[in-house]
Amino acid sequence: MLFEKTKNIIEGLLFIKGEEGLTIEYLSIFLDINKKDAENVLNIFKTDYNSKEDTALIIKKFGNIYKMVVKEDIYIKIKDGIESKKMTKLSKSALETLAIIAYNQPISKLEIEKIRGVNSDFIVNTLVDKELICSNKVLDKIGKPKLYETTDLFLDIFGLESINELPNIENNNIDKNLNNFLED
Repeated sequence: MLFEKTKNIIEGLLFIKGEEGLTIEYLSIFLDINKKDAENVLNIFKTDYNSKEDTALIIKKFGNIYKMVVKEDIYIKIKDGIESKKMTKLSKSALETLAIIAYNQPISKLEIEKIRGVNSDFIVNTLVDKELICSNKVLDKIGKPKLYETTDLFLDIFGLESINELPNIENNNIDKNLNNFLED
């Protein structure tokens, strides 16, 4: 069981970090403990905090980032009154490109364009600007093309803990599953 002082510190950090969220690395440095212990502390805190019924907030993990968010049932009641990044509209071609990257990451722009059949420079740059994708790797070929993959912000916006939670695209209902996922 976590000490009350540590719980209060974690809760305060989650609140202060807001949309940015609290990373395992940050907590490790802040509490002067190793990363594995920091992750364990965060997971214990998350489980304990989320068991409370008398609060509007829960702790969710998005990739390596922990955030304090509004419980889903409460969010649904107030979502029309708030503005969030989730409500930012992407064009169908941007969503298509984002889906291609999500399911094939890491992927080069040339591979994206082969799948889409059209030039994707503008859309890829837009997705990078919106911080939904990034290019931290390069392909070991002539010209060293950038490889694109989704970011933790992508996971956050689509409510995923990891990329493994994407809908299965191998069944016959690919369009229905993907559309339902993107509309949530």
